[in-house]
Amino acid sequence: MFYFDPPYYLKASTLYMNHYEYKNHKTVSDKIKSIQNIKWIVSYDNVPEIQQLYFDCQKKEFSFKHTAYKIREGKEIMFFSKNIEQPKIDDWDPLRFKLNKDKSTSNIIYK
Repeated sequence: MFYFDPPYYLKASTLYMNHYEYKNHKTVSDKIKSIQNIKWIVSYDNVPEIQQLYFDCQKKEFSFKHTAYKIREGKEIMFFSKNIEQPKIDDWDPLRFKLNKDKSTSNIIYK
């Protein structure tokens, strides 16, 4: 499985010395979505421009508290390759889970 965490879209110019423009995000999206036979996940800031680039992918929106500099809510989104099965749980949160393991099995429990 590949996990991609490209630079944020909305506030990129204030966060990074060298930031992506729309065309760079489009290139990244096209390259990731062309990956075959390997599972992948992409996380991004949840903005309309990014949602449009990944409109044909499974997605999960979520939020969390940023605590660097000042406390604020961050809205993010994850996109999944077609060969990833998401949890069959209403309103599952990718940040709130627990891994239960024993010698022969492991299960993820969402809170």
